[in-house]
Amino acid sequence: MECYLIRHAETVLNRKKVLQGWADAPLSDNGIIQAMKLSGVLPPWPIFSSDLKRALHTAELFAAPGQRIQPDARLREIHVGVWQGLSKDRLGQTSLWQQYQRSPSTFRFPAGESLKDLQNRIVGAFYEYQERLDRFIIVSHRLAIKSLLCHLQGWSLDQIHSIDLPNAAVLHIYHEQDNHQLAIEPVFLHD
Repeated sequence: MECYLIRHAETVLNRKKVLQGWADAPLSDNGIIQAMKLSGVLPPWPIFSSDLKRALHTAELFAAPGQRIQPDARLREIHVGVWQGLSKDRLGQTSLWQQYQRSPSTFRFPAGESLKDLQNRIVGAFYEYQERLDRFIIVSHRLAIKSLLCHLQGWSLDQIHSIDLPNAAVLHIYHEQDNHQLAIEPVFLHD
């Protein structure tokens, strides 16, 4: 098994430090450039993308002509509920935000999902693709990918905030030949 995990490129809401959740925010001009820089860097494997516009647009901008992109709602970002559209600066002052920072594994976004809900969705999709294909690409979102990484590494979701994953980050995941261990390495990271 070999795959690439890609976080969508920068959106206009990323620039404003606003929680997006399931909002369909467009890519910023910088995000379009980030996604286009991935063109020709990645192999022409099947692409599975979150069905949210920012992920699909990222995939469309780097995909080779004729490369298939399959939208999958299981790859969406966490549903942040009533926090969707709120700035991190505003939320950062609240006790609920502090609770999320301290104990992410037990936190549920108000009227939204928990990280465990999110992890179950994306892990299920990942293993389904792995059963069908030897090689594939996933385009998803920050917390979605980070929750998958926690699962693959055997880490608690309480460690999710220790993972750095900027916009348009690319991670290469593969089984090492010698010891059959899963290897995860960054490939192409943007500022």
